[in-house]
Amino acid sequence: MRRGTDTTRSRRPAAGLVALILAVAAMMIGHGPAQAAPAAPAGRASAATVDLSRWMGDMHGYLDDRPLNRIAMPGSHDSGSWSIPADPGLCTSGWSYNAASLDPRLAASISRSQSGSLTDQLDEGARYLDLRLCFEGGQWRTFHGAPMGGAFFDDVSGEAASVERWVAEHPSEVVVISVSLTAPAGADTKEPLTRLRDLFGSRVATRTDLSPASTYGDFVKAGKNVVLIDSSAAVDEPWAWHADSVSDRGSYPAGDPSWWEILKAFFNGSPPQQIYDQTLSLNQAALARDPGADTGRFFVLSSIVQPDLQIPQLFLIRLLSPFFPASVRDNYLMYLASGLNPQLLTKLRTDWRAPDLARNVNIVAIDDLGHRPQGDLQRAVIDINTATGRTT
Repeated sequence: MRRGTDTTRSRRPAAGLVALILAVAAMMIGHGPAQAAPAAPAGRASAATVDLSRWMGDMHGYLDDRPLNRIAMPGSHDSGSWSIPADPGLCTSGWSYNAASLDPRLAASISRSQSGSLTDQLDEGARYLDLRLCFEGGQWRTFHGAPMGGAFFDDVSGEAASVERWVAEHPSEVVVISVSLTAPAGADTKEPLTRLRDLFGSRVATRTDLSPASTYGDFVKAGKNVVLIDSSAAVDEPWAWHADSVSDRGSYPAGDPSWWEILKAFFNGSPPQQIYDQTLSLNQAALARDPGADTGRFFVLSSIVQPDLQIPQLFLIRLLSPFFPASVRDNYLMYLASGLNPQLLTKLRTDWRAPDLARNVNIVAIDDLGHRPQGDLQRAVIDINTATGRTT
């Protein structure tokens, strides 16, 4: 036993000497080539770090064989409303014109639901645009309810041309554009859709060749990265996809309450959390619902604020305007969205990432989509594509 112990002891100094010699040699000749970190599989970039302006192309390994209506993608609600000014002109054919005409500034405050331009929204990850156009004063302008924003096709300031350039520069990004129109009797409601089709040219997908259930790879290989949805049924052409190609599965909050309902909510107290709970409850039910006949359609989960019941509170805020910041007084809908979106983010990262709900996530329509640190809300949507049961 002693011999074995002595031998072990005699080896320790020798081993230490060898280690010392090797260390000195390494210092003299350098450490050799660094070991590269293992590369991610091609087309499987991380949602946490992916460039939001080209996330589809960078994550194509997850998406190539997946139907477009089975890809989780951020979308923006009332996308063009970002350009509505504080004291807006009103769309006379808009559904809320009569109410908005009583106080256009108040109407603008609950109509502006985005803070960045359409191309900003695309750069921030949106692949669904909810584009609403009103024909007023001889021009098609973006609007929401009644308050109007910019002239959409204007040669100088219009956004149509900039969106076309973005689409041409991002051939791997498939953008779904839902176009809703309102106009006085006698106006040519085919014009804006036809002009959009002419702008995007051969990039517009036709519903006779592709469908919501066609794969992302099918769209890209065909060079078709724009889907134009004619939500107003103005055009009957193969490139104008029918409104029934989209469903919200009951997730859109009920709108246009009566004045009695608004006053009742005011006197009973209608704090924003009640609005948030309504939105998240509708979303949860829609995700849990079996798609049924909606299997072949795009699914837009309307994760948005319905501010109508808050009109009396906003009216009081405007009366007491010196005591409230402009971010609340003049951008009330986005103020409400700033309370909903963190809760939406939590749901996307936890409850809705569960396989039984995550499998149903497609387009998630968001108010104030880009006003989040490092795009965490968009990234949480995109990351659903990597969830268990969705990878290809």
